[in-house]
Amino acid sequence: MALQYAVVVGLSLLAAHFWYLQVLRGRHFRELADSNLRRAVPIAAPRGLLLDRKGRILVENRASFNIVVTPEHGESVDATVARLSHLLASGEARIRERLARRDAPFRPVVVKTDVSLADVAALEARRLELPEVSVEVVPLRSYPLASAAAHSLGRVGEVSALQAADFADLAPGELVGQAGVESQYNRSLMGRDGLRRLMVNSRGVEVAETERQAPVDGPNLTLTLDMDLQKAMDQAFHRRAGSAVALDPETGEILAMTSTPGYDPNIFSTGVEPALWNRLSTDPATPLMNRVIQGQYAPGSLFKVVTAAAALEEGVITPQTTFYCPGYLSIYGTVFHCHKAAGHGVLNVQKALQQSCNVFFWEVGVRLEIDRIARYAKMLGLGAPSGVDLPHEASGLIPSPEWKERTQKTKWYAGETVSVAIGQGQVTVTPLQMARVAAFLATGRLPRPHLVKAIGGVPAPLVESPALPFKAATLATVREGMRAVVGEQGTGWRAQIPGISVCGKTGSAQVVAHAVLARHAGTEAYLPHGWFIAFAPQERPRIALAVLVEHGGSGGEAAAPVAHEILARFFGVSAPGGPAVAGLADTEE
Repeated sequence: MALQYAVVVGLSLLAAHFWYLQVLRGRHFRELADSNLRRAVPIAAPRGLLLDRKGRILVENRASFNIVVTPEHGESVDATVARLSHLLASGEARIRERLARRDAPFRPVVVKTDVSLADVAALEARRLELPEVSVEVVPLRSYPLASAAAHSLGRVGEVSALQAADFADLAPGELVGQAGVESQYNRSLMGRDGLRRLMVNSRGVEVAETERQAPVDGPNLTLTLDMDLQKAMDQAFHRRAGSAVALDPETGEILAMTSTPGYDPNIFSTGVEPALWNRLSTDPATPLMNRVIQGQYAPGSLFKVVTAAAALEEGVITPQTTFYCPGYLSIYGTVFHCHKAAGHGVLNVQKALQQSCNVFFWEVGVRLEIDRIARYAKMLGLGAPSGVDLPHEASGLIPSPEWKERTQKTKWYAGETVSVAIGQGQVTVTPLQMARVAAFLATGRLPRPHLVKAIGGVPAPLVESPALPFKAATLATVREGMRAVVGEQGTGWRAQIPGISVCGKTGSAQVVAHAVLARHAGTEAYLPHGWFIAFAPQERPRIALAVLVEHGGSGGEAAAPVAHEILARFFGVSAPGGPAVAGLADTEE
């Protein structure tokens, strides 16, 4: 009897297990069986091209070979890894790390990208021995300009763990935009992947193709950049650290943008090695940072155009108002020294801009007071992101009594206004913000900078540039002062362009205290940053520009010559080596 019960129980358990395998787990095992016969292979869609404003290619795609592994089609993962490591001269740890990231069975894994034709030939010759390994042809991002415009164009890279939530629909190892336009417009640039359905034999070798869905290319993006101006801007820095940006002052279109030192985005297209990434990300020269939108610097004497415009608007001064500069100003118990020890004498606002006289603008700043200075600075777009279509833009800082009370729990002192009036103290700006200020002074409107002109041939929506409530007389006075800056007696004479009326302003952003600088005279790391902003021509402006040369010294000596080269290329003027005129005001601050 006991034997009969045992048989019944055993048969019942066997039947239950069969029911579990065939009913509850039937779909799973059916899919596993089907995968032994059929394989779905994605066909990567090329990303859209990036074109300059004239339709010339800035970023394109090239054919590349990837090595793909489907472990289930082989007998031993360890054996596969060992053989691939030997054939591809690649470390086993790297291959295993990629295989470990796979999130579903029978999903092919890319273990090495952009391999050589010799590698492809070696694997194809062993196709029967390695049925789990295949070669796929994929489009690879290519940047013909290399480091030129790298920070605006951006780069691509594999989906990271931090991006997994944003790209849940993508498989591990797929490439997405990681910086610049590539990141900001990633979804627009991505096409729709195609698909190949294959019949395979018991060893995983392809027998026939049963279906093919062609990929759909991503739409092309036409950018506002001009390739020729971009190259000229990069070359103008002569390997010095700094940044520059040129705008169309009417529309806000970015004509060129440079941040140096830069990097070659081509090295990221195939997946950057950890050692190289660590070297780039920890480099004290910060080659990955876009200085144009992320570098926050004291504007120095550039800020004097803001102080001048605010004072003229508020009636604190008129174009005829003069102050005497003996070379210093004694106020609030402190003696402030002008950059010209002998003094500038009697100056009105236009002469003060031309000579960049600190004493004049200290006098003006004290009369304006900090609240009005801050209000006008913010009206001109300082202290807030510009809204440019690039990720991770910094805002800079315009200090105020409210800001100091909130962040430092202390009151504002009148002596601090003296520094703010000439762009020192806690004031910080980005080069793009100062290019906007130059564009406003050129047109009376504050444009919103942008890089994309059209997506897939469809023009991007235009953003209206708001006109700010400044009197025409105010702008005319500041413009005349800026025109004098680039005259033979001005601090920015090196930016002169034959036949073109350039309006500009030089600036020097102090990096360390004067006492420290005196102890380290001639040490480049302690020199001020040199600034220059400009627009031209004065009558009908076509370009607004900001240039910053890090640790370059005075703006007239360091940044104005860079601006000269950029403007010469823009206006088609051949003037290598700078203008052959003798300037009388070479230094400031």
